[in-house]
Amino acid sequence: MSPQDITASFDARQHAVSELRRLVEETDGAEFTAEQREEYDRQNTAIDSLDERIRNGLKHLKREADANDAIDEFRRYGDLTAAPESVKDNDGRVSDDEMFRRLVAGEIRTFESLPSEQRDMTKGVTTAGGHLVDSSFYDRIFAKLEEESQVIAAGALVIRTAAGEDLLVPKVTTNPSGAIVAEAAAIGESDPVLGQVTLGAYKYAALTQVSQELLADSMFDVASFVTNIGGSAVTRAFGVDISNGSGSSRPKGIAQAATSFATSATATTITAANLFEVWGTMPTPYRNADTAWIISPEAIKLIRLLVDSNGQYLWQPGLSSETPPNLLGYPVFMDGNIDAATSGKRAVVFAHMPSFAVRIAGGLQVDRSDDYAFNTGLATFRFQLRADSAGIDDNGLGCLTQA
Repeated sequence: MSPQDITASFDARQHAVSELRRLVEETDGAEFTAEQREEYDRQNTAIDSLDERIRNGLKHLKREADANDAIDEFRRYGDLTAAPESVKDNDGRVSDDEMFRRLVAGEIRTFESLPSEQRDMTKGVTTAGGHLVDSSFYDRIFAKLEEESQVIAAGALVIRTAAGEDLLVPKVTTNPSGAIVAEAAAIGESDPVLGQVTLGAYKYAALTQVSQELLADSMFDVASFVTNIGGSAVTRAFGVDISNGSGSSRPKGIAQAATSFATSATATTITAANLFEVWGTMPTPYRNADTAWIISPEAIKLIRLLVDSNGQYLWQPGLSSETPPNLLGYPVFMDGNIDAATSGKRAVVFAHMPSFAVRIAGGLQVDRSDDYAFNTGLATFRFQLRADSAGIDDNGLGCLTQA
């Protein structure tokens, strides 16, 4: 309803009130005739209707005014959070280094770093475009996550989503089976057994404080320093849960998501027979180039001493520092977040890595506060990353359980 409509309603109401007043004056205290009673009721009904119309119109105007105020307030916040045009390149992309420089300078208070966009040229090979691509903070943090988490380095499925609402992922618990069928015989039904895994978005956060004097030192690379310190804290915490999280109020790690394929004879020993049993229990379709061992350092000490019936060591070292060692034909990733070989623990995991999912929601949120540690002259930087992990195919995740 427009202001003109409300004004017209006020005018109509005043006219109805005048008509009622005229009717009362004409009767001069006498009883209303039937015609006068009908007019009296009609004018009162009109006044009630106009009052309701006026109230609704005023509510509409107030709602519009509140919305405009909210938009103005949002725009004021936007001045502190939005990426100005001056920090965008010709393609409209934002430079994280420039955004962080503005954060350090106090020109903005927060920004979110997202993965760098990749097109035809690849940054993985320098001669194919790697020299032309600037890494975002998100990329640097994810690189640290790969360093901290051997599960991701081994090839776990990484799912990136824009927001953090629950992500429902189908989970295969039993695969269908086929069989030879005689001519004209009935074909038996075999359906896969499916479940559902919910990947949430647990918040991992860290605070890093930097002195105002350090920020003022233009010769010091503050961006790299803060990214290393704050990013390592966030990724290290998440990396622990990716490997061995319980799944209760935290992500479920690959060791806890795995099915026990074998049990050792004693709490602190691992034999060649144990490893062959784990390997043999894994369904054949899951033993492929995407399969790997994830083992604790303590368990590796035991395994490196094992030999087969011909006296050959089961453990085969990598051909270079960048090539992982080999065990029974599959790469080995040493993970310090996996339990040692002690009673009831899972020190050896054998996994088809795409059967385990890591979900990262949104980007890396970086915020600055000068008020948090104002009395000590420190600027506080907050890093936040939302993520989760879980097994999505039980058939492809196995482990050795210590007795």
